[in-house]
Amino acid sequence: MKNECSIVGDLLALWLDGLVSEDTAAFVEEHLARCAACRARLEGLRAPAPDPQREAAEEARAFRAFAARWKKKRRRALAAFAALALAAAMLAACLFSLLTFGTANFASAAWGLARVTLLNEPWAEIASEPKVVLAAPDAHITDYMAGRGFAENEQERMGALRVFEKDGVQERVLCGVNRYFARWVW
Repeated sequence: MKNECSIVGDLLALWLDGLVSEDTAAFVEEHLARCAACRARLEGLRAPAPDPQREAAEEARAFRAFAARWKKKRRRALAAFAALALAAAMLAACLFSLLTFGTANFASAAWGLARVTLLNEPWAEIASEPKVVLAAPDAHITDYMAGRGFAENEQERMGALRVFEKDGVQERVLCGVNRYFARWVW
């Protein structure tokens, strides 16, 4: 029987196309009536052959879907990275502004520094609590405070800490200067 199955297996394609003699066709049909394995093999031969164009179209469609998902994930990852980079830059700017100018508001500090250095204004208030004023490096705190009606109490002066009085009210100002700007902090 096994030998018969291999012979019929070799003849099935020719039998389907009608290219065998009548005796061979009768032999194949008789064997197919008895053998389920050869009938299954015959059904496999009768199934339509795969269409290469259809398969290529399905592969292309699957690739485009994959590429779209990849592009979406990549865009999300880039957006998350950009948001993290922006947050880190803003945090660094706040820290730098706090250490350099005495206020965490880097936009106010940058605008005040620009007014003093680029627009040649003598001073610019960049924060109100605590009060921080940036001034040109050659500006004097006494001129600024005199404009507000305060006079310096030189007996209470301690290095960079200056004391000013007006009608019994004292204001203590910590003064610092570098070659770009002066900073006065209340």
